[in-house]
Amino acid sequence: MEKILRVMKAEIIKQQQYDYHSYFVWCSLLIWPVLGFLEVYYTYKPFAFTGYLGIHDSGDLLAFLGTGYMAYTCFWSMVQNAWSMSLQEREDGTLEITFLTPASRMAMNYGKALGALIQEVWMFGCFCLFVLFYTHTLTLENLWALPLFLCLLLFSSMIWGGMLNAIFLYSRDASMIMDVFDAPMILFAGTRIPVQCFPVWAKVISLLFPLTYCLNIIRFILGIQGGGAEILPDLAGLVICLGVMAGVTAWLIRRVEKHNRETGELQFY
Repeated sequence: MEKILRVMKAEIIKQQQYDYHSYFVWCSLLIWPVLGFLEVYYTYKPFAFTGYLGIHDSGDLLAFLGTGYMAYTCFWSMVQNAWSMSLQEREDGTLEITFLTPASRMAMNYGKALGALIQEVWMFGCFCLFVLFYTHTLTLENLWALPLFLCLLLFSSMIWGGMLNAIFLYSRDASMIMDVFDAPMILFAGTRIPVQCFPVWAKVISLLFPLTYCLNIIRFILGIQGGGAEILPDLAGLVICLGVMAGVTAWLIRRVEKHNRETGELQFY
């Protein structure tokens, strides 16, 4: 376990030194998600609120979108980072280190995921907390749940990002794969639109994303009615989903390494 944690720490430090090297970069990480959040909020605000799914006024809408965008930012950073790191390492000729090193491949994948997550979401997380306190959704009574939310998002995002990093080991141009995973996730996972509004086929698609279960759990605990009526089915679904993704990650890494040993050279890419 100590060796695994050291490998993950090394990957996190590597990304900090490579991508987050100035205060301008850190500050810019807050701008685009806030603009996206405000764009969606002011798109919905002019319409009348009927109380459907617990959204009675602009405060409920703020809380619903705030939780959705906070969770989505975590998962989107995993998609973006998995693509960018694989692309950078292909161009720099260092991607083969993944297969030449004796370190755990799984630990390297999850380290790459966490390397960007912590830096990219902390400022927007502060903004989201302000929104939840402003709308009285997060109070002293349910403040105990905040560490639970953070651990839930960090762990789920790490598993999601690890699987994407393993998938991107196959592709020389992963930009299309990034779009394939990102657009359905933001549409079907309930970040902007309650999942209950979707037809049956769309609800089935939403079950494929761990973000759906995370949002349902968070909104249920905070009392945002768009999150669902029960928490146990979402907990069970999240555990199953993350378990399947971890298994797929391990299988993909073994498959890619075997393929490269048979067909590759010292410089695999």
